[in-house]
Amino acid sequence: MGSPVSASQTARIVRLAARVRPEMWDAINPHGPVFATAVAAVRSPEGSSEVALNPQPLPPREQLRLAVLQTVKGVAETAIGAHQGGRDAREILQAVGEDWCPPPPHPKIPWPKYWPGPWPPGEPYPIDLVDPGYATAGVQAVAGLAFQGYADGIADEKLSTFFGELADRLFGAALAAPG
Repeated sequence: MGSPVSASQTARIVRLAARVRPEMWDAINPHGPVFATAVAAVRSPEGSSEVALNPQPLPPREQLRLAVLQTVKGVAETAIGAHQGGRDAREILQAVGEDWCPPPPHPKIPWPKYWPGPWPPGEPYPIDLVDPGYATAGVQAVAGLAFQGYADGIADEKLSTFFGELADRLFGAALAAPG
């Protein structure tokens, strides 16, 4: 078996594949308003929003993906702000990594404790969690790609390294998940 693939290498592969199917990168791009991106994706050719014409709730898996991206954006902005203020951004990102990559047994969908969860507390998850490892690995993979997007886009080498370390940790956890 060859050497392990880093989050940076995986993100490059996704970007290359997105040259053929651009919507692949749109699904994990952490930049910009997350919900505006979701609405813009369903606009009709006439420029009106199909969501406004036929309002329906997003499918649960899409809700979860958007919640992950919104949380990644919040974590990234917090880490960047801390770094600019002279605080330790690595400490913030490591704490999030511990929450998102807990050792088994872990919650059905592990979540960073200082950010709102994907659904209200006490509410049942609206997605089928017969195989919780599937949802956990998916959350970790999407978050890993999004954090790698920050690592690749930040000029500050130290901060970029911190984001890359978290992305690698999330990818490792996702790939180690059963199933």
